[in-house]
This record gives sequence, structure tokens and C-alpha cells, in this order.
Amino acid sequence: MKFLEEKIKDKGQGKWSVTIEGKEWEEILKKAKNRVRTNIEIPGFRKGKAPESEVVKLLTPSKIYNEAFRISVQPAFEFARNSESKLEPMTSPEPIPFKVNEKEIIIDFVFDLKPEIKLGKYTGINSISKEKIEVTKEDLEQAINQYQQKFVMEKIRDQKETIKDGDSVTFDFKGFIDGVAFKGGEAKDHTLIIGSNQFIPGFEASMIGKGLGKTSINVKFPEDYTPELAGKDSTFELEIKEIKERILPKKDDELAKDLNIKGITTFAELETKLKSDILIQKTESIKNQFVNNVINEVIKDSEIDLPASAIKHQIQDLKKEFEEQVKRQGLTLKDYKKATGLSDADIEAEMVDDAKYRLNSYLVTSEIKIKENFVPTEKQINEKYNELATKFGVEQSYIKEILGLEQIKAEMQNELLTNFLYENNGK
Repeated sequence: MKFLEEKIKDKGQGKWSVTIEGKEWEEILKKAKNRVRTNIEIPGFRKGKAPESEVVKLLTPSKIYNEAFRISVQPAFEFARNSESKLEPMTSPEPIPFKVNEKEIIIDFVFDLKPEIKLGKYTGINSISKEKIEVTKEDLEQAINQYQQKFVMEKIRDQKETIKDGDSVTFDFKGFIDGVAFKGGEAKDHTLIIGSNQFIPGFEASMIGKGLGKTSINVKFPEDYTPELAGKDSTFELEIKEIKERILPKKDDELAKDLNIKGITTFAELETKLKSDILIQKTESIKNQFVNNVINEVIKDSEIDLPASAIKHQIQDLKKEFEEQVKRQGLTLKDYKKATGLSDADIEAEMVDDAKYRLNSYLVTSEIKIKENFVPTEKQINEKYNELATKFGVEQSYIKEILGLEQIKAEMQNELLTNFLYENNGK
């Protein structure tokens, strides 16, 4: 294989060109021809069983070259990636067949170049305050409650009793807006724990005090709900079939023992462990939010000229993510556009700022990593592997198998960056 690279200055892009020729190309063509031959379907014959005279008619050069291109892309990309290159891709290189014939194939891998950046101030930013990190009584109570839920007992309430907060209720429901039932607003024998916040705000609270039998509640959908329901008043007809009181275990040594946590035999030890776990979680969350705010300030103080092609690619990535979110709500993107009246262009226009932010954030953090030379040592890497192995209760060799060296280095670089920005900014 041969490798060449080129900077496409007017587009802010780069290109890696890989040529495959000679015997290597001959072997790929042979493999491609066999694959095409095997997959050809001719009416009246089983796959792979048609006469050679019929197969030859459909064994066209274009089909063979297309298959040869598909076979060539991965090895060509690996060759380009491992070649000595002065160009640094910012986006995933896109393979494009530039030339293909009996003698050779030339594949171009086109990508957005990492733009030049004049990095702004990234230490001593004191306009952002650091939130106090502490474990509150409410934090601890919530964590203990989650453990209590593992051993909850349920007792069917008397027929004359009504629903109370924390009860488990089995019921049928059907939702209406302006007297018309709406799609997805109906279910039979649904079980709900009151106070679990599984339903829209106000739904569960409105059920408190209701008894067995038919009843109704009125609730308003949130403004950020699916477009066809957002902000609308609704009525739900309910039939309460069963109400169960949920009895939680006591907060004592027996609970601690039942949880079967290694090294924990008393309730006091359980509380100590939970406080430690919560402190770690809150520290990580608060530090990450603080660092995000710092990065916002660094972006404002930096000079970055983003290429239009990079913004366009980032918008397409965001659009794919948005489409997945819409699917999780039971809609297709087509349904969403119909309900909102928005076009593809409208949706993409709303994503421009987010796309720019993602790119700018990536660029400033990459630049800081380079300037501060955040390279984890071998000792730090081994300590990280050991930490993860202990955390998940597996052998260190297993962690090394699923998390390669490059991946663990990248994660540790991010940790070093976060710690650096947290320690050198704020007040």
C-alpha cells in the first residue's frame, strides 16, 4: 500500500489517500468476485446453484469493484492511521473511492482538520464559586431507604381504607383531553408505588385519599412533554382494584446483616459506608459541574475558528441522538415533525449552538491537556486498574481485557484535567 496526505485549505479539511495495487489488489479482486458470485440470486435457481452461463451475465465489473471497495476500506484505513501523518483529524475520516480499475484502487479518507486555537485563560478564574461538598441527613436517609426497599413487606389494606403515600396500588386508567382519549394513555392492572414519581407531576399525589372502585383525577402535562400532550389539561378515569400498605424493615443491625455487604455487620457500619459512598458521588458530581462552568469561561476567552464542515457533521450527530430520544418516547422523527410543524432544517438550526459548544469544549480541553502534558504514569495506570478491579469485584486481568491501555489512558487524562481545573480555579 502507498500513503499520501493533503490539506484542503479552503474547506478546513484534510485527506489521506491510500493506494492498493499489484498482487494485493489482485487478491482483493479475486475475493470480491467470489463473494459477488456467491450472493447472486437468479429466479428459478437456489442461491449459489445457478449455471455459470447465467451467473457470468450478472457478474459485472461495477459489482465486483463495489465489493472490492468494501473489502479494502478497513485495511486501508488501518494503514493510513498507522502511517506517519502531519494532519490531525477532528472528525472520523470518511472513505471515498477516488479511483478503481483492474490495476489499482485509490481510497480517499476525508476529515475535518483540528482548527488552530488561541487558548484563553484557564487558571485563576475566580468568578465561579465552589459548592460546599457535604453529606446531609436527607442524603443518608434516602440511601438507607433504598436499601430498606429491598426487604419491604406488603399488606393488603382493608376495603374501606384509602390510598396513602408509599402504598402499592393496582389500577386501570384511561386518559382524556377535551373528552377524547389519547394514544398511550390507557393501561389495565397497572401497579404503581405512590411517591415513586413514575407518572407525570400531580398524578400520584391526586391518587392519595382515593378508595377502591371507580374515580377520576385531573392533571396537567408538563410543558417539556411530548409535543401533542405538552402543557395540556387532562382527565384520567381510574378503577382502583387493590391497595397494599408497604411495610419497611427497621433501621437496625438486622437490616445491615441482611444486605450481605462485605465487612458490614452493624447499622452504624452501614451508615459509615453510605456516608463515604455518597461523599464520593457528590464530590464527582459537584466537581464535574464546576469544571463545566470553568470550560464555558475558557471558551469565551479563547479564539477558535470552527470550519463549517465540522459544525455540519456535529449537527448530524446531534440529530441522530435526538432521533433516538424521540423513539424512546414512542415516536418517529416523522411523527415529531408532523406534530410540531418543524422541518429538518428547523430542527438542525436549533442544534447549531449545541454543536458549536461541543466542538469548542473538545478543542479547549484538548489544548489544555497538551499544554499541561497530562500523561498518566505507569504506576498511576496500574493503580487505576486495581481500583476498578476492587470496585467491581473482579480480577485486574479482566479489567485490562475489557479496558485497553489507550482507553484507560484517555479516561485518566480526563480525570487529571478535571482535578487540575478544579484545584486551580474558583473561590
